[in-house]
Amino acid sequence: MPTLSFDVEVLSSTTCFPESRKGETTTVPLSIIDCSVTFYTRCAAIWYFNPPTDSKCSLSSEHLKAALSKTLNAYPQWCGRATYTKYSPNEGHTKRYRRVELIFNSSADIGVLFVTASSPKLLSDFLPDPMSRKTSTRAWDGSQVPSKELYPQTPLSLAQDPDASNVVIQFTTFACGSTAISISITHAFADAQTLSQFAKDYASVSKALFSESSLPIISPIFDPSLVDKFSAGEIDAEMPNEELQNQARELPCHRYDRYRQGLGQSWPAEVPADFDTVAHLPLSPSTVIPWNEWDLTAKVSHRVLHFTAPQVTRIFTFASSPPDVPKISKLDSLLAHIWTRINAARQLRPKTLTYLDMTLGLRARVEPPLPSSFLGSPILSAAVPFVIPEEPSHSKSLSDSAVSIRNTLQAFTPKAVAAILHDTAFEVSPQRLWRCLLGKNHILLTTWLHLGLDEVEFTGKGNLRHVEPIMPSCDGLVDVLETIGDLKEGHWSRNGVDVSVYLEEATMERLLADPWLWSV
Repeated sequence: MPTLSFDVEVLSSTTCFPESRKGETTTVPLSIIDCSVTFYTRCAAIWYFNPPTDSKCSLSSEHLKAALSKTLNAYPQWCGRATYTKYSPNEGHTKRYRRVELIFNSSADIGVLFVTASSPKLLSDFLPDPMSRKTSTRAWDGSQVPSKELYPQTPLSLAQDPDASNVVIQFTTFACGSTAISISITHAFADAQTLSQFAKDYASVSKALFSESSLPIISPIFDPSLVDKFSAGEIDAEMPNEELQNQARELPCHRYDRYRQGLGQSWPAEVPADFDTVAHLPLSPSTVIPWNEWDLTAKVSHRVLHFTAPQVTRIFTFASSPPDVPKISKLDSLLAHIWTRINAARQLRPKTLTYLDMTLGLRARVEPPLPSSFLGSPILSAAVPFVIPEEPSHSKSLSDSAVSIRNTLQAFTPKAVAAILHDTAFEVSPQRLWRCLLGKNHILLTTWLHLGLDEVEFTGKGNLRHVEPIMPSCDGLVDVLETIGDLKEGHWSRNGVDVSVYLEEATMERLLADPWLWSV
């Protein structure tokens, strides 16, 4: 077995800017929701590519840097400087405490960090090919790929370094000719949809340069104020609308407080150093984070579970089979299946209240919907509840949890989102509330579906081997990703689906030994 290191050597680091820098210095406040996710870990992914079949299509750092500069012509804001605004509450919601603004097209622009690296190893010694991951290694051990070496560990913007970049890219070549390209973005600027949009635009420019054809017209929409316009009520008023606040707080969302120290808690509260600026203001209702549910010292295993399209259909049919089951989707049933099997592996006691903390995109949950090319991080986390039954029935548990998912998601109507935006606009510190949790009673779920991640081909020769969302190794983290395959159009499960699961080691062993995991 190879050692779990790529032995990556960094060859160079440079800063890239738009090829043509136009316009005057611009300051843009981020949206109400963008400002609420500044404590989130980076939004990032790694694209792995097989060796090119034609040496003329070999990627080089010079080519990628040239393509990046041309791509940044449409993304100049990401080269700018992100800062927390100066507290000026009488100047509207964008000047309240811990709101974020982006200043770009100035001489102080930071640019995008581009790192070139190499590895003397063979990528295939670490990362099985797609067919193997679908068959013989359908519960592939994701920890066998030391992916941390493939993206810079440098902090991104809005951390402690005021000169940190908003975007960092690393290009790594392997001895076999394989390559990896990682893209990391500060979460306040990008959710998975935005990351995918940028990666596809970047790749399309790269392909045009390879073929010496006309550059594509890329038109991302950077206008955070479009989100704020969906708010109900008057968000720049001196006082919030109490009725709208109540509507927002009745929705199925956690309100865990990062700034409150729980009894006997050893994990430090995340109170900003300048919080005394607003310490006199009343805070909204919140709950102390139940750290006793999450053992931060536990060893965590990572497996990527592959479910074929027929398996997804069988799970859906099984979940829909009990009488009087309301309409559910294939995604509802797959998520419910993973959730119930993890609950069983965790050996939770009957009557235990568990949650699927599910990340929701808001682009399609406002009226009219925002386009997919809208940049930002317009996301929320819904808390889907499920109580462990006293007499578990596999079919009933699966159906009940799928229905709970469907009912919870349906609560987030355009009207409900408008109330959430109003309530969040008046939060004293929007980062204070954490809408999700990890540990034995929670799953933190993100889905990377319908994003076209497999369309990211920098040469256009179809040599993509794998896409890996970059996630911290935490007990209870799950993400769902379309599997790379030959079928380019159709249902998200057309080539199967990869479910990346992080669990405490003993729990993972029980999950993999569960006969219900692969057959229903």
